[in-house]
Amino acid sequence: MRTLHRVFAGAAAVAVVAAALVSGTAEDAAAATSTFTASDDSYVRQDLPATNYGTATSVQADASPVTNGYLKFTVSGVSGSISSATLRIFSRSTGTTAVKVSTVADTGWTEGGITYGNAPAIGAQLGTTGALTAGAWASVDVSAKVTGNGTYSFALTTGTTAARLFDSRQAANPPQLVVETSTDPVVVVGGDVACATDDPNYNGGSGTPGYCHMKATAALIGQVDPAAVLNLGDSQYNSGSPAAYTASYGPSWGQYKARTRPTVGNHDYGTSGAAGYFGYFGNLATPLQPGCTKACNGYYSFDVGSWHIVNINAECTRINGGAGCAAGSPQDKWLEADLAAHPNRCTLVFGHRPRWSSNSFASPDIAPLIDDMYAAGVDLYVAGHSHAYERFAPQNPAGQADANGIREFVVGTGGANFSGFGTVAANSQIRKSKAFGVAKLTLHAGSYDWSFVADPSTPYSDSGTGSCH
Repeated sequence: MRTLHRVFAGAAAVAVVAAALVSGTAEDAAAATSTFTASDDSYVRQDLPATNYGTATSVQADASPVTNGYLKFTVSGVSGSISSATLRIFSRSTGTTAVKVSTVADTGWTEGGITYGNAPAIGAQLGTTGALTAGAWASVDVSAKVTGNGTYSFALTTGTTAARLFDSRQAANPPQLVVETSTDPVVVVGGDVACATDDPNYNGGSGTPGYCHMKATAALIGQVDPAAVLNLGDSQYNSGSPAAYTASYGPSWGQYKARTRPTVGNHDYGTSGAAGYFGYFGNLATPLQPGCTKACNGYYSFDVGSWHIVNINAECTRINGGAGCAAGSPQDKWLEADLAAHPNRCTLVFGHRPRWSSNSFASPDIAPLIDDMYAAGVDLYVAGHSHAYERFAPQNPAGQADANGIREFVVGTGGANFSGFGTVAANSQIRKSKAFGVAKLTLHAGSYDWSFVADPSTPYSDSGTGSCH
């Protein structure tokens, strides 16, 4: 049971419909480790652009001449959710300059055919090896890239003019990809998703650079195969009409409608009473008001594994006469009572508007609900609205760093378009604009892992682990 920052006395009883999507705890969760050896590896040299080194016993990285290493792995037979993935390479060099490990979206290359002239593009950096010691393994966390069974490629690069050598698969210690799995549930989060079919960038649902990538981000959900999809709002642009939901959101993220738990966004209210949103999602969006299809309250809670998860309606001016998030409002009283009635050790709340954001999208209106969350020891608040990715350190309602505070993720990267950043907010740890993708959260009994799963057209990675309190 988590520690409460204050105790609620005399909270009114409320009827909460909790949909238990996944049951179980860490005690009955099975875990497994699988090690995969590289199926292909090689290196390429800028000064010899047509030469192939596929049979070499080393994979190399150098800055002069520019030499880049390439590794490929096939992950198969993995069941359950991937909680971590680690690339291990055996060093034959000693030095303080690290080697960078980056993603490579194109997995079609082969070690017998790759050259500098035809080598695939190198994507986002995943991590670095740190200082190297000859005769020792170097490890890099690549969890942000490896999300399930499939083929994965990585590049090794360095800024040093001293070559860095690693054993290839033809040598005694071939590169390894170590994958750890568990049966703890995984949820995918993301919002600000689908363009309408009459958007000039719709392009048959495939979008254009920077716009309308709902089809690509939907494919990422399928790749992760989560227990639940937490949709962070503004699912369908520009006004959430019923016809647009059917024509655009439906064929993309709508494939996962049965396991989606949605929240209403500001654009949804472009249709009176958000009737398009409430009509499309039905009781998934209104478990406390079955059958409601217009002007519904839009907040509810449920459980996933050992976690309690709460959806708030962050469109505060749209309910309760414009005071929908105010202290003493029906939603505020419901949230206090719901959190008091579910003293799970780990709790996540999600809504459309972020409380904190390094741009104009931060919402002071939800501050009373944030107070409720902090008082009840909520661990995570996840929001969209800002069409970017941002991660905050745990903080209290005043925006001060607090190890027992709320960590916020902003994941408005579901596909619609991009927004940027302004003044960096206090406690903001990571910010990425011009990225499409979803966040993957693995919900353990007393902790959580996160990773950003990027659309290949906008490569980016972020991953880590936090503890519940």
